[in-house]
Amino acid sequence: MKPVIAMDGPAGSGKGTIAKKLASHFNFAYLDTGMLYRAIAHLGIEVGKIEELSAAEILKTAREIPMSVLKSDIVGLKASKIAKSPEIREVMTRLQRDFVVCPGDNHRGSVLDGRDIGTVVIPDAVCKIFVTASPEIRATRRFRSLKRNNDQITYAEVLESLIARDKQDQSREIAPLTLNDAYVVLDTSKETVRESFLRAIKIVENSLKSVEP
Repeated sequence: MKPVIAMDGPAGSGKGTIAKKLASHFNFAYLDTGMLYRAIAHLGIEVGKIEELSAAEILKTAREIPMSVLKSDIVGLKASKIAKSPEIREVMTRLQRDFVVCPGDNHRGSVLDGRDIGTVVIPDAVCKIFVTASPEIRATRRFRSLKRNNDQITYAEVLESLIARDKQDQSREIAPLTLNDAYVVLDTSKETVRESFLRAIKIVENSLKSVEP
């Protein structure tokens, strides 16, 4: 299997932005696993139907949904809720593992961002990064993003929703949001995107050295 970079962390930490940049920098395929759960939650796709699809097919369907809808806190909480289902979790884990087995001939490996990539989905990932930031910083980032499509939303609402999402993700019995000693923690609270990205490059480069012939 080609190298896998696991990017885990809570909502609003910046892991998605950094993961995309890393995928482009290293010529790795990129999979936003959170978007898979959001699409399924929003569309109400049943387990039986999910088993017939691939990650690429689900993401293709997701592209037809306005990003403002998929990225909303309401859909985020729904996604976190269905993620508690053992049946859905099992199927989604298989889809994600299938993705890294065949990331594409032109890709050297894959980058997956989510909440349980390095602990459950790909426990033998060559590089595991846990991206985090304070709740207040993360809420500020999400508020600025959501404000573009919803003038009525308030910072207090976003912070409350984010804290609720954190609690839901961390307390679920199946694949909770957590980390272990194999992770390198990347706190983005006081950094620009570029600063965090450059630090992440160094982390990945050091990890890849251990698997290069």
